[in-house]
Amino acid sequence: MSKINSGLFAVRSAPSDAIQEMQLHKPLRPAYAALLALLLFMPKAQAAVAQLTPASTASSTLSLNASQSLEETQRNTLPQRIKLPQAIDKVQAFQAKQGVWQAQQSIHTANKQASRLWKNPTISVEQSGWDREQDRELSFAVSQDLDLFGARRAQYQLAEWAQSRSDLEQQIYQQKLALLVKYLWSQLAIYDLEREVVLAQLQVSADNVQALQRRYQAGAVAQVDVDRVRMNHMENQRIYQQVDLQRSLAAQQLSQLWGESNEDIMSDFAANSLWPNDVAEQIQRSQAHNLLEKSRQLQQQYQQAQVKLLQAQARPNPTLSIGMKNNRSPNDASDNQLVLGLAVPLHIFDRRQYAVKIAEVKTSVLAREQQFYQQQNQLQLASLVKALAGLTAQFKQLDQAQLPLAIQVQQKSLQGFNVGKFAVSDVQQATSQLQEIALRRVQLLKDAWQVAIEAESLSLGIEPSVIMAKDALAQLNQPLWQQIQDIPAFATGE
Repeated sequence: MSKINSGLFAVRSAPSDAIQEMQLHKPLRPAYAALLALLLFMPKAQAAVAQLTPASTASSTLSLNASQSLEETQRNTLPQRIKLPQAIDKVQAFQAKQGVWQAQQSIHTANKQASRLWKNPTISVEQSGWDREQDRELSFAVSQDLDLFGARRAQYQLAEWAQSRSDLEQQIYQQKLALLVKYLWSQLAIYDLEREVVLAQLQVSADNVQALQRRYQAGAVAQVDVDRVRMNHMENQRIYQQVDLQRSLAAQQLSQLWGESNEDIMSDFAANSLWPNDVAEQIQRSQAHNLLEKSRQLQQQYQQAQVKLLQAQARPNPTLSIGMKNNRSPNDASDNQLVLGLAVPLHIFDRRQYAVKIAEVKTSVLAREQQFYQQQNQLQLASLVKALAGLTAQFKQLDQAQLPLAIQVQQKSLQGFNVGKFAVSDVQQATSQLQEIALRRVQLLKDAWQVAIEAESLSLGIEPSVIMAKDALAQLNQPLWQQIQDIPAFATGE
């Protein structure tokens, strides 16, 4: 028996296929009910699949009871539907618990505090003459390196730029993570839609089997014609199982982003709003905020601060010393003197000139890289936006013209076959055309989402292959852990 009841659809076959057929009890979206209503123009199609092979009354009763039990279980445990914003919030909350950015902020704060410190003073004690019959001299001095040329200030600015860059990288990471969730969620949504399309095709093939079985019983067609349609129906069963497996894997991959492995989640979307219409808006928003551009600017400022620090360190900062000198003669006459000294290093050979030159070269390379990236990025984005516009035009034509016409032709072909006006080949051809167009519609959605993700990835400055990789989350997170180890610990005066 095949039926649509309370959003549940079931296709029941002979007892030998009971296990496979019970897997077809999946909840359908209300938005797709219209397509099913068109496909099921016959009032309550009877048990088409059950008529494929004879079955005893007891076996049919067992199959019916098993199906009813499965329906009751699914009504009690409905899959969790999740919208895209909900998925993004869950993933960001889970990733925030890892404490990567908190660790980086702690290091940068400590570096800022360290950059303000003076160098530790030096205490020196000297004595000459150890015999009481000789003149003895005891001196005590404290030396302190001075910062007359702003080395500490330059190092503090360097620490500030490093912290600002870390804050900006955190914002960019959040956008990359949201894009990754969007990609995996779109994959799940497309598989959910594809499963519904295949399920509708399965019902169409079941209707064809039912109609052909009646004609066979009336002696109008041969058994080989019935077997051909049955083979087509079995192939649709296999396709459904394949799509259902892919959908389960996509659900697991999405839920793993927030630390679970749940194959029962479903994307919550309206079938008519799954097309990625907001790509141009997302690109404009990314370019308006231009976080990647800000990151490059901060990198340039960091190199400039590095140059200032090297220049300050290259200058001869003096060392001030102050102390007391005690002179004692053999007759115990004592004389105390205050000693004040100033030591100035002679930067004759090493003036940090080569380190400054290297830093200046890096700064100029960053400027050229920025200009080159902007030009190439704009060209690639323009190509992707044009490709998406072409896919949009194809999708509209298929969705608004070809698909309704294919449904109408299939209906009329099956209706004409029931009254003896059309042959089996006409029904099979119309059904194949409908299936091809429905699957082509799903393929256009896949292609459009791939182009959309590529465009948004480029607007964020990352390779699309990173987002679409199976280990995308690991590729995003692994550099963060390494960055913690690579952050230099500032030492005063360096």
